[in-house]
Amino acid sequence: MHGSHSEMQSRRGLLKLLLPMAALLTAATVSAQGYPERPIKLVVPWPAGGITDSAGRLIAQRLSERLPSPVVVENRAGAAGTLGAEAVSRAPADGYTLLLASAETHAIAANLRSNLPYDPQKNFVAIAPFAINPFAVVARPDFPASTTKELVELIKREPGKYTYSSAGLGSTSQIAVETFKGIAGLDIRHVPFQGQAPAVTSLLGGHTDLQMLPAGSAVALARSGKIKVFAVSTSGRFFDMPTTPTLREEGYPSMNFANWFGLVAPAGVPEAIVQRLAAEMTAVLGSPETQAALRKLGVEAFRPMAPAAFEEFLVGERTRWGEVIRAARIKAE
Repeated sequence: MHGSHSEMQSRRGLLKLLLPMAALLTAATVSAQGYPERPIKLVVPWPAGGITDSAGRLIAQRLSERLPSPVVVENRAGAAGTLGAEAVSRAPADGYTLLLASAETHAIAANLRSNLPYDPQKNFVAIAPFAINPFAVVARPDFPASTTKELVELIKREPGKYTYSSAGLGSTSQIAVETFKGIAGLDIRHVPFQGQAPAVTSLLGGHTDLQMLPAGSAVALARSGKIKVFAVSTSGRFFDMPTTPTLREEGYPSMNFANWFGLVAPAGVPEAIVQRLAAEMTAVLGSPETQAALRKLGVEAFRPMAPAAFEEFLVGERTRWGEVIRAARIKAE
């Protein structure tokens, strides 16, 4: 005995609904078929040698292992990541040019610069986030304070005497220090560099006193006695520095800063290509080897996120950093 008449009708109705969807899916697969046929370029908008660059290269390598064509990294540094971001925003929307996006390029810049040459939302399509990069408050090794409390007291005694280096104007490291200065009532002079590597060099050479450094970079430098670490910038302790307190534990509960890295492409890239890349990223991030390799660089793998969810995250981050920047009265210099 076959199903009732109404059951048959509803089944037919369902088929009618499914058929156009199937047709759409086929059309989508066709447009992604044969992709990629040539190398994909991943633009890292920071100089070689920093954590952003290392994490980007790792992801490019892992994607290359999964795709028929390699993913090649190109460094386009300058203006706290916005130079490379602008270049990618103008690239063809064919899936062959991707950008390593971060808080700088997609959340901070739009809130800091009125003349930003791209719109982080309109000019890009979100693919997938892949890493979280927390920070630590560090100083040159001979800095005359050993705890966050001592550090704050020392700076308050001699306002304007001490300096901090950063990865550049509008970098997460600068915004994090400026926010901390505002909350703790500190006067520390800013010395910006082009990227993390030269900023660290100035700190190690004793030319600058303090820095908000990616926690992963701080670990090795602290172990070899090259820097002093006071606290980490996230709400929870850093996996590789379990004995280092958080700024929240030190009495600054609103300090919760981490950068993040993700892949975005120029707006207009076919949906099928976006979904293909997103699926490959989910596979890459699901691999324990990749997670371990990211941790070795000092960053945490981001939980897999669909393109639509990553887009929502980007919008939320723009709002959050905007509030931080306005509250700390940070101006683009």
